[in-house]
Amino acid sequence: MRKFLHILKEGAVFAYGAVAGKKVELTSGSINRSIFSLAIPMVMELVMESVFVSVNLLIIAKLGDKVLGLVGITDNYINFAYAIAVGLGIAAATLIARRAGEKDKEGMGRTAQYIILLSLFFAVLIGGISCYFSAEIVDFLGVNANAVADGISFSRLVFLSIGLVILRLSVNGLFRGAGDADIAMKSLWICHISNIIFAVILVFGLGFIPAFGLMGLAYATVLSRLLGVLYQAFIFLSGKTSISIRVPFQLDVPLLQKILKIAFGGLVQYIIPTSSWLIMVKIISTFGTTALAGYIIAQRIASVATMPAWGIGNAAGVLTGQNLGAGEPERAEKTVWRAGTINMTYLVIVALFWQIAAEYVVKFFTTEPDVARYAVQYIHVVSMAYLLLGFTMVISRALNAAGNILQVTLLYLVMFYVIQLPLAYLLGVRFQWELRGIFTAIVSSEIVLAVLFLMIFRNGKWKTIKI
Repeated sequence: MRKFLHILKEGAVFAYGAVAGKKVELTSGSINRSIFSLAIPMVMELVMESVFVSVNLLIIAKLGDKVLGLVGITDNYINFAYAIAVGLGIAAATLIARRAGEKDKEGMGRTAQYIILLSLFFAVLIGGISCYFSAEIVDFLGVNANAVADGISFSRLVFLSIGLVILRLSVNGLFRGAGDADIAMKSLWICHISNIIFAVILVFGLGFIPAFGLMGLAYATVLSRLLGVLYQAFIFLSGKTSISIRVPFQLDVPLLQKILKIAFGGLVQYIIPTSSWLIMVKIISTFGTTALAGYIIAQRIASVATMPAWGIGNAAGVLTGQNLGAGEPERAEKTVWRAGTINMTYLVIVALFWQIAAEYVVKFFTTEPDVARYAVQYIHVVSMAYLLLGFTMVISRALNAAGNILQVTLLYLVMFYVIQLPLAYLLGVRFQWELRGIFTAIVSSEIVLAVLFLMIFRNGKWKTIKI
């Protein structure tokens, strides 16, 4: 603990410069400095994500349980639908980080050009299709949108904004890979802070502005996501990033193939857990709307505390890519172990907090005792896996950045479709343990995944991958 506090103290020295956008050399010098220079903006980005999730959940809860179910379903679908953005973001961060480590400015610019063009194409395609089939999608996932006032219009408008999410996530992958984590942070902060402000005003009304209820939430979502994308466009046009997209455009088939290959691997890697979450929702819905509401609330609350840990994991990934590009594989490995230790310590503290305070926190989001009971049970059980989750977050990002995306994808496939879902159905439905069995299955699969990641990382083959 004393060493952990010392590292935090050292990291605090770099906090102001990191958030303000002060550039540091990431492939030499203090490893702690490198980690915190990237991690602090990424953590603050995800802290804002946590605040947004919490406030958004409070707003939705005011609109009733039916609305909570509809919004939970649409959010889960959106997480699934913009998998292409995650794939492009992984490709962007992986390739840009490697080119940045090699000091290849032209390669960075050309990669950015292709990422932006591909994200624009998929934004229009996926956003349009999701909007057109919005009613059918929501109905398939188990919620009757017609049972909620403005349910169809809400889902249609929110699904249309998926295109803006694809653009923002893909471009933020470019910024992170280049070490411009502060720009990605500011983009997300602009999006989420404006979303909170717009939602409060448009959902409940203010002065001459009427209360739009559920549709106000949709309007706030679209407007805020648009602001985030416009900020990113301003950054590129004003030259405030280390990536220049003003290099001469030329057809580069090998680069396009490389981007699509990595993006497809990242897409599949992301679809595996997101699709399993949708299936898990279907399993839990068999126990009734109360159980489903408890699961959705708990999932959101638990994610708030773990989001900063993902920031540290993302930073470790960028540092891995840049150090490998600079020909420093041993520094890359040492950085991952250091980041993993920081992450593990933080999450153990979070787990202890949840064992004591989960019941009190859940009461802020629901007054229904049965819903609260399910939510607390989920948080108590799942937080038991946090001891290993800290290293899972870091190593998965590091292996992706090294180009070992296929192996990470296969491990996720084993975790979710070979272990978690079958075990959840067996314990929850067949053995009639209900949510207790499902939560046990989730923890068991997380432990298996963490052990496998540690084994693969220790063998060191990821250090020799060329991209």
